[in-house]
Amino acid sequence: MSNEPITITDTATPYLNFIAETKPDWMRKALKSTGWMMQKEIKQGIRSGAPGGRRYPNFMAPARRAAFESAFGAKLRKAYQSGGRAEREAWGSKSRNALLDMGISARTIGYSPLGKLSNAVGYQYDKGKQSVRVGWLSNSAKRLGERIEEGYTKQITEPMRKKLFAAGVPLPKGKSMFKIQPRHTYGPMKAALQPKLKPYIEDKIGDYAIYGPSAQSASRRNYKVR
Repeated sequence: MSNEPITITDTATPYLNFIAETKPDWMRKALKSTGWMMQKEIKQGIRSGAPGGRRYPNFMAPARRAAFESAFGAKLRKAYQSGGRAEREAWGSKSRNALLDMGISARTIGYSPLGKLSNAVGYQYDKGKQSVRVGWLSNSAKRLGERIEEGYTKQITEPMRKKLFAAGVPLPKGKSMFKIQPRHTYGPMKAALQPKLKPYIEDKIGDYAIYGPSAQSASRRNYKVR
């Protein structure tokens, strides 16, 4: 499954295997640094809407999503309130990317790809296996990530239909469910990151050899990847 954590070990080359045996502290720090780099790039990939260069299928237009969520009690962001920027500039059915192309800031638009789920990506170092895993940090994030990766449908009930109609978001008469298209993250990111890993680790080892490992700060946080 593409939602599975990305795992790397220190035995990719004879050189790195030698370093692992003779300078285990260097390898530990290098692997942790690599885990940090990977989780950072995955977060950036999610927020860009195209992890690993593979663009997510289109999301609901922000203005429509704001009206949709408001129908179920969510507080409207300032830009989407009555008389707000979305109304004044007729954002209507414009996609998030189209609004960004118009020069509107991501903060003003809101509704970033996958929302706060990008914050739930982290790394875990395994001292015994001398490896690092990058993935979701909670079971709930993993479950949601799996649903998003696979895609899913949601039945439209009559109360839902009435709420949306009252909020000015009528649904087509024959529409009986919402279909959420699959949005892949870990598969594309693994393919994009793989060529970077060995050079990154070797560069770190080189830094430690020249400057000493004390010049690098290692995180003391202990995350657990699901």
